[in-house]
Amino acid sequence: MNAQEIKLTGKAEPGGILIGIGKNISSVYLNDTKIKVDNNGTFVLGFDRDAAGTHLLKIEYENGKKETKKLQLPKRKYIIQKLKIAEKYVNPPPEELERIEIESQYMKDARSKVGKIDSTLFIKGFIKPAEGRISSVFGSQRILNGVPKNPHNGIDIAAPEGTPVLATSDGIVIIAGEDFYYNGNFILLDHGMGLSSIYLHLSKLNVKTGDKVTKGQKIGEVGSTGRSTSAHLHWGVQWFGNRIDPMCLLNISF
Repeated sequence: MNAQEIKLTGKAEPGGILIGIGKNISSVYLNDTKIKVDNNGTFVLGFDRDAAGTHLLKIEYENGKKETKKLQLPKRKYIIQKLKIAEKYVNPPPEELERIEIESQYMKDARSKVGKIDSTLFIKGFIKPAEGRISSVFGSQRILNGVPKNPHNGIDIAAPEGTPVLATSDGIVIIAGEDFYYNGNFILLDHGMGLSSIYLHLSKLNVKTGDKVTKGQKIGEVGSTGRSTSAHLHWGVQWFGNRIDPMCLLNISF
């Protein structure tokens, strides 16, 4: 790699992620937002499910040279998925509303911690966290019992209960949560530079909040806890608040 050459891996698309690696970088901006760059010249860009249009990647080098790359996001179509589930998960009973609100605030507080790690814990790359059939794809519009709900912000991997769930990359456990109304038993990992992954509906947790984990380490087992119709793993990824298609990680090469 030349002194002023940036290697970009990944895809600039709705739900996509780009990881850049370069030398002698002074600063990186995506449009007008400053992007963190680690000590090895690595940075991450993520585009939300609903992102659109043209984005400008602006790079300045230590010698003062500036470079701008135009990123034109293609349009992406999402499927509509109609599901029948227990009515209590579509219209929760009044006695559960306080619990749901407390858990929602707990999640917001936890996610606010993501982005404080300025190192690329994910530098060893990414793996699919469980073996099984992809039963639901990223971004699909969910209609539950005839009621339109939020889009599906991850993928579902159908697998028997007890199937090992592995850390998709190195990271730190922000939450190892138990018995949440919607999430069931779940784990939220921080991979550094604003990148996080979440694993829902687990039957068993093998880690606790604050643990450091390595790529491929068993962190739990597939289950059907929380809002779930059958045994499966919901695997979600975010870059800060942007919803990312987890399958994009599997196309990243370092």
